[in-house]
Amino acid sequence: MNIDSEHEAGKQREVMCRVLADNVVRQLIEAGFPPGQLIDFASEVVRSVTEQGVGVNGRATAGHTDGEVRASPIEWLVEPADGRAPRIRGAKVSLRPLADDDGPLLARWLKDEEIQRTFSRALLTDLIGRLSEVPADPRRQDFVVCDPPGRGIGLVCLLNIDHATGQAEMAKLLGDPADRGKGYAKAASCLLLAYAVDVLKLRRIYLRAAGFSLHNIKLNEKLGFRFEGILRHSEVLNDRPVHVVLMSMLAEEFLQRYRLQPLAGAEPGKGM
Repeated sequence: MNIDSEHEAGKQREVMCRVLADNVVRQLIEAGFPPGQLIDFASEVVRSVTEQGVGVNGRATAGHTDGEVRASPIEWLVEPADGRAPRIRGAKVSLRPLADDDGPLLARWLKDEEIQRTFSRALLTDLIGRLSEVPADPRRQDFVVCDPPGRGIGLVCLLNIDHATGQAEMAKLLGDPADRGKGYAKAASCLLLAYAVDVLKLRRIYLRAAGFSLHNIKLNEKLGFRFEGILRHSEVLNDRPVHVVLMSMLAEEFLQRYRLQPLAGAEPGKGM
């Protein structure tokens, strides 16, 4: 690249930085952020830049290597079922299709205070009302997450499955507080993502995080989802309009991050 083209590229990046900064600050102000929190936002940008290693040889280095990136293994076994979603076995949890007799289980989870404050309430309410129709809807697949003894502990779902565009929305929840913080949500999400990419051949999985739950957003980031934007007042939660954080993962990003391998000691055809 010659000096003139380098200068032009530098000017383009400068304009892009200014436009992005102006738009982000404007959106924060419109969302009601006070001046003090705008300064906090600027501090968070500096922190993120530092964590990314920017400044070392003039480029971002954190989380990147010049060599081969080691993909995390996902051990799994898919057990197809005629005319229905398969059973999926993993090293930490297993997924089974939601059944029409799961109503009492969903109703118990619906009473949890944390679920009452999130989108999980709407998901459970919708599922309870349509249990008899679950297998008949081609645009969604709902799975109960089971721990090693086979106890149902949560849900992972693919919603709005669109094979024409190769994408679907993902939803997840753990029903009982005692089962949270043990890695079950991550393990179940990895199995569902593997199924979406390897079996359904979807190219993009997206999800929505309401109410700016930092814990939920950080979990999604650890899974490999990337921030796409904020959907302003796009949902109603507890009778109030709320902003929603939109995140997504592409199939190639999943395959770079994870390595699929057969479940150790599993025999195809055996039940969960």
